[in-house]
Amino acid sequence: MIKLESIYKDIKGKNILSDINYNFKKGKIYLLKGPNGSGKTMLLRLLCDLIHPTSGNIDKPKYSYGVIIENSNFVENETARSNLKFLASIKKKINMKQIEYYLSKVNLIDYADVKVKKYSLGMKQRLAICQAIMEEPDVLLLDEPFNALDDKNFMEIVKYIESIKEDRIIIIAAHGFNLQELSLFDEIITMQNGQIVNIKWN
Repeated sequence: MIKLESIYKDIKGKNILSDINYNFKKGKIYLLKGPNGSGKTMLLRLLCDLIHPTSGNIDKPKYSYGVIIENSNFVENETARSNLKFLASIKKKINMKQIEYYLSKVNLIDYADVKVKKYSLGMKQRLAICQAIMEEPDVLLLDEPFNALDDKNFMEIVKYIESIKEDRIIIIAAHGFNLQELSLFDEIITMQNGQIVNIKWN
């Protein structure tokens, strides 16, 4: 479990997050929703230690993280397989068989040897999802992961995310979801002006 207590974050004198109190538990998928600038991405950055709170307490075990935040930095002139192989070599715990498996899960196995610069936006998004999940992390933090996906790939990736939620914390930040997409989530957290203003349990 990740426990947030009275979290505040100020940047250059501006309050970005205010009085955030929440418990994120394993086995659940959470949606952070709200307009641009509501604090969704900042909260994800805080959860994976890219930033630190100005005040408050974060209580969490030593989890591993799979993250999509902002633009993924793939080498455009290399293939998808080469990009993932390089990332795997840094972590030293992912083999080629695993890479192949996760490429198939995001429907990119037939394009694994195509250079990333030739990918559509939707394909790049699926590659970013592959990169986030291939380490089989304890926590998945995904910022707008469904952008640019067509209906077929959206549904298949949603189905896969649902299948791996056991023993994981999965937090997805997004806006503009329709009812079909909302059915994915166990808890829906609405943010506005850096605060949690509403919580809905499915």
